[in-house]
Amino acid sequence: MYKVFIKDSLLIIGDQSREKAIDYLGEAQLMNLVRARLESPAEPVYVFARNLKEVWANFKKNFKIIEAAGGAVLNPDQDLLMIYRLGKWDLPKGKIEFGEPKELAALREVEEETGVPRPEITGILPTTYHIYPLDDRLILKRTYWFAMRIAKGFDFLVPQLEEDILDASWCDPKQILENRKNTYGNIGLVLDALQEDIS
Repeated sequence: MYKVFIKDSLLIIGDQSREKAIDYLGEAQLMNLVRARLESPAEPVYVFARNLKEVWANFKKNFKIIEAAGGAVLNPDQDLLMIYRLGKWDLPKGKIEFGEPKELAALREVEEETGVPRPEITGILPTTYHIYPLDDRLILKRTYWFAMRIAKGFDFLVPQLEEDILDASWCDPKQILENRKNTYGNIGLVLDALQEDIS
């Protein structure tokens, strides 16, 4: 199953039959759903595709693919490192450079965007997808997420201002709940996967 966020809307493409699912009728149908959600938010929609692998491969051909990696970093107090960028709470992430392993990209982006040195990867979190327009193209951004920890407290955070990051903060469970009201849907998926560690 693929969960693709389009602004504040969710398009799910899966191969399990579901109540209220719509049957896959071709690429044009999927692209019409994407365009409609780019225009205005809509309820989540589940498209049932019997040959999911083939449908997903054809769907991706409609977009420029950008690959990114990021980290959900916990400190010894189980606080989560979050950043405030472009009016939303987010997690540190960024584009994978050519030839760069995704794990190293995630570690690099955490350090660049927050100043946190040498976090350790402790697990793999769900990969997220979102679609957005850029110039005259549609982008499908795939972000690989990793659970990370730092061994000791690190209070001096340095938000990367040139990347429009205005704040970097260690957030306790109460703050995470509050920040979740003003974040992106794909970040919600990552937070759901971390629930045991941050509650």
